[in-house]
Amino acid sequence: MKFSKNFERDYNWYYKYRETFTFSGSIPRTIKNHPNGKSAKECFHLYDSQGKIAPCREPDLLSQILLCKESVNFQIKEWAQDRAIGYLPLVEFETIIEEYELLEWMINAVERQKCKYYKIE
Repeated sequence: MKFSKNFERDYNWYYKYRETFTFSGSIPRTIKNHPNGKSAKECFHLYDSQGKIAPCREPDLLSQILLCKESVNFQIKEWAQDRAIGYLPLVEFETIIEEYELLEWMINAVERQKCKYYKIE
């Protein structure tokens, strides 16, 4: 199966940080383990593009990748809130960017979402 460059970039990032970003606040989804199922990468692609979970021959890895994705999305919201209220100045956020090698779309999401959290009095 051939994947797009963007998908490969994102999947590789999630794979690398799957043991770092492990909290999303969501209930873990059930993944059917099947020895003849798709790989974790193929299942993740199916989920990411169509929202479907197929039987998987690597269910533990798929669970980690999905949790990492959910956790990063949760963290983007938290960083955006902290940026908006001044708890996370840009210089400190840049340290986080470097430490976790955040992808450009993640950085942009934080900066776009922070305007939702500005307090108007």
